[in-house]
Amino acid sequence: MKMIECNNSIVMENTKTFVANIAPEEEVSIETVNAFGDKFSNLSELEDLMSKENPPHHHPLTGPIYVEGAQPGDFLKVHIEKIELKEMAQMLSKSAGILPLEKDESFDFSSRFPVIAHVVDEGRNLRYFKNQLRLIATPCIGMIATMPKEGKIKTGHIGETGGNFDNPFISEGIDIYLPVEVEGAGLYIGDVHAKQAYGELSGIALEASSNVKIKVSILKTWIPFEKNPIFIMGKEPLTKQASLAIIGIGKNFKNGDEAVRDAFLKTIEVVKRLKPTMSDMMIRSLLSLIGNSMAGQAYSNTSESTSQILLTEEALRSIYYTENPDILKELEMCLFKEENVPSNSNGKIIITVGAVKGRLQKVLHQYIESLGIKVPDINPRLLVYDIETDKFILRINLLKWIDITKNYNKFDLVIYGADKWLENSNKAFVSLKHFEQKDCRMSILVPEELKDYPLSYFLNKKIATTYPNILKQNYQIKDSNIVEMEGSVEASIKLGWANSIFDVVETGETAHVNGLVEHTKVVNFGAVLATARIDKLPLFVNLGLIEPIENKKCIAFDGIDGSGKSTLAKRLVQTGLFKNLQVVLVEPFSGRTGKDAFELWKDKKYLLWAEIVGKQHWSARKVVNTVYDRSILTALVDNLAESEEQALKVIKAWEPLPDLLFYCKISAETAYERNKLRANHDEFEDLESLKHYEEKYEEAVKFLRKNTNIRIFEVYTSNSIQENIKKVKETLEHEGLN
Repeated sequence: MKMIECNNSIVMENTKTFVANIAPEEEVSIETVNAFGDKFSNLSELEDLMSKENPPHHHPLTGPIYVEGAQPGDFLKVHIEKIELKEMAQMLSKSAGILPLEKDESFDFSSRFPVIAHVVDEGRNLRYFKNQLRLIATPCIGMIATMPKEGKIKTGHIGETGGNFDNPFISEGIDIYLPVEVEGAGLYIGDVHAKQAYGELSGIALEASSNVKIKVSILKTWIPFEKNPIFIMGKEPLTKQASLAIIGIGKNFKNGDEAVRDAFLKTIEVVKRLKPTMSDMMIRSLLSLIGNSMAGQAYSNTSESTSQILLTEEALRSIYYTENPDILKELEMCLFKEENVPSNSNGKIIITVGAVKGRLQKVLHQYIESLGIKVPDINPRLLVYDIETDKFILRINLLKWIDITKNYNKFDLVIYGADKWLENSNKAFVSLKHFEQKDCRMSILVPEELKDYPLSYFLNKKIATTYPNILKQNYQIKDSNIVEMEGSVEASIKLGWANSIFDVVETGETAHVNGLVEHTKVVNFGAVLATARIDKLPLFVNLGLIEPIENKKCIAFDGIDGSGKSTLAKRLVQTGLFKNLQVVLVEPFSGRTGKDAFELWKDKKYLLWAEIVGKQHWSARKVVNTVYDRSILTALVDNLAESEEQALKVIKAWEPLPDLLFYCKISAETAYERNKLRANHDEFEDLESLKHYEEKYEEAVKFLRKNTNIRIFEVYTSNSIQENIKKVKETLEHEGLN
C-alpha cells in the first residue's frame, strides 16, 4: 500500500506542487497530523504547548495529491476505508464557537481542557483529563477538498471544491464526491477528529493524528450540474441508515440560513434528476417531510459555515423506488456515468442509435424533432452522423437490419419496423415506443379476378410470404401451405408457386402493377424504438429521450411455452391500447441481463435468476408503463418446486407486483403442436416437459393467489387471437387500466 507523509500544507491553491501521484482504485494510506502539528507525545507536553500565548493550531494538511486521469468537470469519489487514530488532543480556541467571546472579555489560556485518549482492543475508549468523562471515539475527517481552479482556500475555511467541513458523517466506510476543477484533482486531506458532534457547537473537536486509508475513483456526469454539489453517501452515524447528504455552503456566518439555503437548492436539483416528473414546488414540499437539515459546521465568526440536507434510505426509496439493497450504488449510477460510456472531448455523453436507411430513418428524424431537437440537413449517402444537443450527442448508424441484430449490444437505442418485431422474437431488445404509421399494414393480397372469394379459400391453399410467423400467429394454417420467400413475393403467383401472398402494404402500387388487390388486412404496424440496455432507462428519461410516466401500470402475460402469451403481449402494445402512454414490452430473458439470467436458469440457480430478473423488472417499471411477456409467475415456477420459503423470497424480490396478470391457459398438447411450428423452438419444449410445466404453472398460480393480492385473470388461448385480444381489452377496461 502506498504511504503518503503529511507535508503540513496550510493553504489549498492551484499553484502548489503535487506531493504524490495516485492511480484510480489504488489503495493509499495518508498520514495526517493534529492541529498542533503533532508536537506532543503525552499530557505534560500538551499542557506545555497550551500554556504558550500563541500555541500552534493551523489544521496542517497532506496534499495536493495528483489523481491520474482526473480532468476538470469530473467528480472525485473518495472512499474512506479506515481511520487509524494515534494519540489525541482537544483545544478550546478563543475565536471559535457559536458563542464566541466578546472583545471586552478576558480569556485564561490555562483554563483550556486538555485530553489524552488511548485506543483499546474492544473499541476506542476516550479517557478525559482527570477521568471526568468517558466517550467512544467515532473518527471523522474534518478537512477534505480538491484544488480550486482559482484563488485559495485556507485550512480553516471552505470553498466550492471542499474544505473544513468538520462533519462527523465523513467517516469510515463512506464515499464523498468532490468536483474536480484542475487536471489531477489535487486532493487535500487532514484535520482528523477522534470525536465530534454535528455543528461542532463550541468550535471544538478531539483533534487527532492518524493514518487514513482511502481509495479514489473518477466519475463523469450524465448531465452537468448547474452548480456542482458535494455529496456524502454511506451509513449516517445517527440514523445508522444508508443515506445521501448534499452539502451547502454559507459564505457568511452572520447570515445563518445561507448554508441551509444552498444545500436546499442543490438537493432540489438532485431530486429532479431522480424524479424528473416532479416540479420544484412539489420537491420543496416533499423535502419538508423527508429531508433532514443538519448543521455540518455551525461555528466561527471569521469563516464560512456548512449545512447538509440528509436523505435517509427510507426517504430515498420514497423518491426513487428500487428494491436494490444497494440503493446508494443505484443512485450513483443514475447521477453519474460509468468510465466506459463513450463521450466526446467536451464530456458530452454519446448515445448510439442503430437504424435502417429509408422509411425508418425518416421516422427516427421525426421522433428526434418531436423532442425539440433540430435535425440538420443530412447527406443521403452518409451512413454515420451525429446530431448534437447541449447535453448529449445522438450518433446515428444506418445499417442493414441483420447487422443491427448481430451487434445489438453496441447500440443504446435502435429503431426498426414493427414487421420485424412481430415476425421475430428479437429477444436482444425491449420495445420502448411504438410509432403509428398510417398506411403501413400487413395484408393478404390475391389476384384481382379472385377478390370476391372467401378468405378460407386462400388459407387452405399456397400462400407466399416473408413473414410466416405472423401469418401462423393470426390464422390456423398448415405449415405445408406456406411458401417462404426472402422478398419479391408478388412474383410467386405468376410463377405458379402460390395462390395468394401475405406481405407489407403501404401505397399498394407494387401489388397493383403485378395484378394483385388487397383482400384482407391482417395487422397494422409502424416502427418500434427499442433498447438492449434496460439499465439505462433512467438515463434516457433524464436526457428527455423517453418521458417518465406518473401512476405507472404493469400488465403481465404468463404461461407455458406455446400458450400464446408473447403474441398477446405484442398485439396489446401494437393495438395501441395505451395510445397516449409510454409502454415498454419486457421479456425476462431479453437483453444482456436476460441472457445472463437464462444461463443461471439452465444451471438450476433458480432463486438467483429470479432475483436478477426482478431487478430488471424494476429498472423498466420505475420509469414507464410496462407490458410483460413472462413475469412473476414464471419466476415462481421452479423456485416453488424447491420450497415455499424460496418462492416467498421471489415474491419479495419482485414487489410491487404487476397490477394485473393474465394467465394464458392451454393444453400441453396444443402448445406442443404450436411450438413445433417455430423455427427456433427449444429442446425442453417436448410434450412431457410441457405437461410437467403445465402442472407447475397451475401450482404457482394457486400459490400467488394465496400469498399475494395480485389480480389474476385466465385467458383460454386455444381461442382465436382476435377473441383473446377482445377478452384482454374488456378486462383492462373493466379494471380501469386502459
